[in-house]
Amino acid sequence: MLFITKKLIDKLAEPYRESDMLICYSTPQSFSAYTSRAILLLNNDRIIILFLNLFSTKVVQKVEYEIADLQEQKYHSGHLSSAVWSFKIKGQHSRFRIIKKILTLGSMQRDFLNFLQQNILN
Repeated sequence: MLFITKKLIDKLAEPYRESDMLICYSTPQSFSAYTSRAILLLNNDRIIILFLNLFSTKVVQKVEYEIADLQEQKYHSGHLSSAVWSFKIKGQHSRFRIIKKILTLGSMQRDFLNFLQQNILN
């Protein structure tokens, strides 16, 4: 899908989302990633990673972790247009590039990054 919309992201995340979760669209950047596109669902207790197909129209893999299990978290906001969040879990390194502003998603990306910085990062 060349055009990512809030409606599409909400539709894909709906079966997995809890009421207090924030959502963002991201690009996984690790060898352990199932695909090159993902939706991250986050609250104070857990992160759910939904890996999407090439056109971002279908969830092909779901991975879920407890926030307490995340180790060696790093957050870099050096780029103007994107941030990078990485962590280690169960000996496996995960890294995600999150574009800060996608016009068609409204404040979704910004809200997720603000929550991540204020509530999750050690």
